[in-house]
Amino acid sequence: MTQPSPPAVAQIPPAPTPPVSRLFEYVPGNMDCAGVTVTARQAERIFPTIGFADAGATAAPISFTFRIDAEGRPLDIEREVGKFAPGTYAYVQGDDVAPAFATWRFAPGDPRAKCRITFEALGKPATEAPLSLLRRYIVAPHNRSPQERQLFRRIQPADSDCFGANSPEVRLRAFPAFEEIPQARGTWSYAMAGFDIDASGKPVNVRIVDSDGNTALDRATIDAVQRSRFAPAAKHGCTYPYYRRSKEPLEAPKAPDAAAFAPADAKCPADQTAWTSMPPLRFPQGFQQRSIEGWAVIGYDVAPWGATGNVRVLAAEPAAMFGEEARSIVSMARQAPSQAGRSGCVDIVRFVMPDKDHPEPTDGF
Repeated sequence: MTQPSPPAVAQIPPAPTPPVSRLFEYVPGNMDCAGVTVTARQAERIFPTIGFADAGATAAPISFTFRIDAEGRPLDIEREVGKFAPGTYAYVQGDDVAPAFATWRFAPGDPRAKCRITFEALGKPATEAPLSLLRRYIVAPHNRSPQERQLFRRIQPADSDCFGANSPEVRLRAFPAFEEIPQARGTWSYAMAGFDIDASGKPVNVRIVDSDGNTALDRATIDAVQRSRFAPAAKHGCTYPYYRRSKEPLEAPKAPDAAAFAPADAKCPADQTAWTSMPPLRFPQGFQQRSIEGWAVIGYDVAPWGATGNVRVLAAEPAAMFGEEARSIVSMARQAPSQAGRSGCVDIVRFVMPDKDHPEPTDGF
């Protein structure tokens, strides 16, 4: 007689490894226009961001198509739909990639079409990221994470006695005259000073430990720290950052005449298209943070009861995301009821910074 087989032993799978937080920075890769390599004269760095990834995971790149106008400005910026090989990817938001790229500048007088650029996401565990990148992340706009205090401590000198319970009491915090520091519209820069404090509370050994290279901001940072004063107590290894961003908005290119987009068979009298309900204007993600304005030409129909339909983007600048946001807004808007409805309507949605002094447009909203 044959012996029965031993009972099968259940295999317990190992517990999944939780995703690890990583500090990512998107960096530009290949860029060409119709196969010809092009180089930017001004390239704004993208804000670092915290993402999460499984072991061995990579972050998907972000690619855009665009054109360059006669002034050297990238326009018609549109994100390509990714086609990625099967695998594990990191979860990382690239909300600042398109807005930062919209501030780039190329050689004027040399317009180009059929352009493409790819940004690769490079990441390391947040607790092991290079100090220069970590400093920039701490100062740049971002959503605070639970490990913020731990990351902040990493950027301080190991022998510092200037933080936590030992933080010096501020008697005077001086600031630069930011309005006198040049900064291109839509861009941002920072400088971090390192210093000690003598027994009288005066900063000494003031120097720049990291910056984006805005020399005017570097000089103003050193001057502001030197003019600051603290309670009498010697301290070592202190740091303090200042940042500069332009308050002047980066205006959108000139908008076209909306009437030029209306179909020949349109049945949408201009005196019957008043909006009775309109959702709040929302900028595409990241663009308002950099004060970048835009517009979108939207085509739509109106049902007899006032609801919009067949909403479509006819044009948008400086990026397709303005069109996507405008389409969402118009889709939720309402007009007055009518007997037969309306078709072939066209309007312009203008994304203008809310604190900007500007005349009300007459051909859009």
